[in-house]
Amino acid sequence: MESDWLTTGETASMLGVSRQHVVDLCDRGELSFSRVGTHRRIRRSDAQQVLEPELTREQEKSLWLHRALLGPLMIDPSTVLDQAQQNIERWLPKHRADGMAAGYLRQWKQILDSGVDDVVAVLVGTDEHSSELRQNSPFAGVLPEDDRRRVLSSFREHWGQEHTAA
Repeated sequence: MESDWLTTGETASMLGVSRQHVVDLCDRGELSFSRVGTHRRIRRSDAQQVLEPELTREQEKSLWLHRALLGPLMIDPSTVLDQAQQNIERWLPKHRADGMAAGYLRQWKQILDSGVDDVVAVLVGTDEHSSELRQNSPFAGVLPEDDRRRVLSSFREHWGQEHTAA
Protein backbone atom coordinates (compact mmCIF):
# COMPACT_ATOMS: atom_id res chain seq x y z
CA MET A 1 0.00 0.00 0.00
CA GLU A 2 1.30 3.47 -0.91
CA SER A 3 2.09 5.81 1.93
CA ASP A 4 0.25 9.15 2.16
CA TRP A 5 3.63 10.81 2.85
CA LEU A 6 6.59 11.06 0.50
CA THR A 7 10.26 11.88 0.98
CA THR A 8 11.73 14.74 -1.00
CA GLY A 9 13.42 12.17 -3.26
CA GLU A 10 10.15 10.31 -3.90
CA THR A 11 8.40 13.62 -4.58
CA ALA A 12 11.16 14.65 -6.99
CA SER A 13 10.79 11.37 -8.87
CA MET A 14 7.01 11.79 -9.04
CA LEU A 15 7.31 15.38 -10.33
CA GLY A 16 10.22 14.67 -12.66
CA VAL A 17 12.46 17.26 -11.01
CA SER A 18 15.54 17.21 -8.81
CA ARG A 19 15.35 16.62 -5.07
CA GLN A 20 16.85 20.10 -4.57
CA HIS A 21 14.02 21.62 -6.60
CA VAL A 22 11.51 19.95 -4.25
CA VAL A 23 13.43 21.33 -1.25
CA ASP A 24 13.35 24.79 -2.87
CA LEU A 25 9.58 24.52 -3.47
CA CYS A 26 9.15 23.63 0.21
CA ASP A 27 11.39 26.47 1.39
CA ARG A 28 9.51 29.00 -0.79
CA GLY A 29 6.18 27.81 0.59
CA GLU A 30 5.00 26.53 -2.81
CA LEU A 31 4.77 22.95 -1.54
CA SER A 32 3.43 22.10 1.91
CA PHE A 33 5.46 19.73 4.04
CA SER A 34 5.92 18.44 7.56
CA ARG A 35 9.17 17.84 9.36
CA VAL A 36 10.09 14.48 10.79
CA GLY A 37 13.30 15.22 12.64
CA THR A 38 15.44 17.01 10.07
CA HIS A 39 13.61 15.49 7.10
CA ARG A 40 10.78 16.96 5.07
CA ARG A 41 7.75 14.82 4.29
CA ILE A 42 5.30 15.83 1.61
CA ARG A 43 1.71 14.64 1.50
CA ARG A 44 1.13 12.69 -1.73
CA SER A 45 -1.98 14.76 -2.49
CA ASP A 46 0.05 18.01 -2.22
CA ALA A 47 2.62 16.65 -4.68
CA GLN A 48 -0.16 15.61 -7.06
CA GLN A 49 -1.61 19.11 -6.80
CA VAL A 50 1.68 20.45 -8.19
CA LEU A 51 1.24 18.14 -11.19
CA GLU A 52 -2.43 18.95 -11.72
CA PRO A 53 -3.47 22.01 -9.77
CA GLU A 54 -7.16 22.79 -9.76
CA LEU A 55 -7.90 26.20 -11.19
CA THR A 56 -10.97 28.26 -10.44
CA ARG A 57 -13.20 29.23 -13.35
CA GLU A 58 -11.67 32.72 -13.45
CA GLN A 59 -8.12 31.36 -13.29
CA GLU A 60 -8.81 28.93 -16.13
CA LYS A 61 -10.46 31.68 -18.21
CA SER A 62 -7.39 33.86 -17.69
CA LEU A 63 -5.18 30.91 -18.67
CA TRP A 64 -7.12 30.48 -21.93
CA LEU A 65 -6.77 34.17 -22.77
CA HIS A 66 -3.06 34.12 -22.02
CA ARG A 67 -2.53 30.95 -24.07
CA ALA A 68 -4.05 32.86 -26.98
CA LEU A 69 -1.26 35.42 -26.57
CA LEU A 70 1.30 32.78 -27.53
CA GLY A 71 0.57 33.20 -31.24
CA PRO A 72 1.21 36.96 -31.36
CA LEU A 73 4.16 36.56 -28.97
CA MET A 74 5.83 33.91 -31.14
CA ILE A 75 5.16 35.82 -34.37
CA ASP A 76 6.34 39.24 -33.17
CA PRO A 77 7.93 39.01 -29.70
CA SER A 78 9.40 42.51 -29.62
CA THR A 79 6.07 44.21 -30.39
CA VAL A 80 4.16 42.17 -27.79
CA LEU A 81 6.80 42.63 -25.09
CA ASP A 82 7.08 46.35 -25.88
CA GLN A 83 3.32 46.78 -25.52
CA ALA A 84 3.36 44.98 -22.17
CA GLN A 85 6.28 47.16 -21.00
CA GLN A 86 4.41 50.31 -22.06
CA ASN A 87 1.31 49.17 -20.16
CA ILE A 88 3.42 48.64 -17.04
CA GLU A 89 5.04 52.07 -17.37
CA ARG A 90 1.60 53.64 -17.80
CA TRP A 91 -0.10 51.74 -14.95
CA LEU A 92 2.64 51.64 -12.30
CA PRO A 93 2.41 55.33 -11.30
CA LYS A 94 -1.36 54.89 -10.76
CA HIS A 95 -0.87 52.28 -8.02
CA ARG A 96 0.39 52.67 -4.48
CA ALA A 97 4.10 51.85 -4.48
CA ASP A 98 3.65 49.31 -1.69
CA GLY A 99 0.38 47.87 -3.06
CA MET A 100 -0.11 44.36 -4.39
CA ALA A 101 -0.90 45.49 -7.94
CA ALA A 102 2.34 47.49 -8.11
CA GLY A 103 4.22 44.47 -6.78
CA TYR A 104 2.80 42.24 -9.50
CA LEU A 105 3.59 44.84 -12.17
CA ARG A 106 7.20 45.02 -10.94
CA GLN A 107 7.39 41.22 -11.09
CA TRP A 108 6.05 41.31 -14.63
CA LYS A 109 8.70 43.88 -15.55
CA GLN A 110 11.42 41.50 -14.35
CA ILE A 111 9.86 38.60 -16.25
CA LEU A 112 9.59 40.66 -19.44
CA ASP A 113 13.22 41.71 -19.04
CA SER A 114 14.18 38.02 -18.70
CA GLY A 115 12.96 37.19 -22.19
CA VAL A 116 10.35 35.29 -24.13
CA ASP A 117 10.91 31.88 -22.50
CA ASP A 118 10.22 33.25 -19.01
CA VAL A 119 7.16 35.11 -20.27
CA VAL A 120 5.79 31.95 -21.89
CA ALA A 121 6.32 29.99 -18.65
CA VAL A 122 4.07 32.42 -16.78
CA LEU A 123 1.50 32.71 -19.58
CA VAL A 124 0.87 28.95 -19.55
CA GLY A 125 1.88 28.04 -15.98
CA THR A 126 -0.79 26.40 -13.82
CA ASP A 127 1.00 27.11 -10.55
CA GLU A 128 -0.48 29.58 -8.08
CA HIS A 129 2.12 32.28 -8.71
CA SER A 130 1.55 32.25 -12.48
CA SER A 131 -2.21 32.41 -11.90
CA GLU A 132 -1.78 35.42 -9.61
CA LEU A 133 0.45 37.18 -12.10
CA ARG A 134 -2.04 36.60 -14.91
CA GLN A 135 -4.73 38.31 -12.82
CA ASN A 136 -2.50 41.41 -13.05
CA SER A 137 -1.45 40.97 -16.66
CA PRO A 138 0.27 43.73 -18.63
CA PHE A 139 -0.91 42.25 -21.95
CA ALA A 140 -4.09 44.32 -22.31
CA GLY A 141 -4.65 45.28 -25.92
CA VAL A 142 -2.35 42.65 -27.42
CA LEU A 143 -5.14 40.32 -28.57
CA PRO A 144 -7.49 41.83 -31.15
CA GLU A 145 -11.00 42.16 -29.68
CA ASP A 146 -12.47 39.62 -32.13
CA ASP A 147 -9.88 37.03 -31.10
CA ARG A 148 -10.51 37.78 -27.44
CA ARG A 149 -14.26 37.22 -27.90
CA ARG A 150 -13.67 33.95 -29.77
CA VAL A 151 -11.37 32.68 -27.00
CA LEU A 152 -13.96 33.56 -24.36
CA SER A 153 -16.70 31.85 -26.37
CA SER A 154 -14.58 28.71 -26.74
CA PHE A 155 -13.78 28.81 -23.04
CA ARG A 156 -17.47 29.05 -22.07
CA GLU A 157 -18.23 26.06 -24.28
CA HIS A 158 -15.32 24.08 -22.83
CA TRP A 159 -16.17 25.01 -19.24
CA GLY A 160 -19.80 24.00 -19.74
CA GLN A 161 -18.80 20.61 -21.12
CA GLU A 162 -16.20 19.96 -18.43
CA HIS A 163 -18.29 21.10 -15.48
CA THR A 164 -21.85 19.96 -16.19
CA ALA A 165 -23.47 18.00 -13.40
CA ALA A 166 -23.45 14.26 -13.99
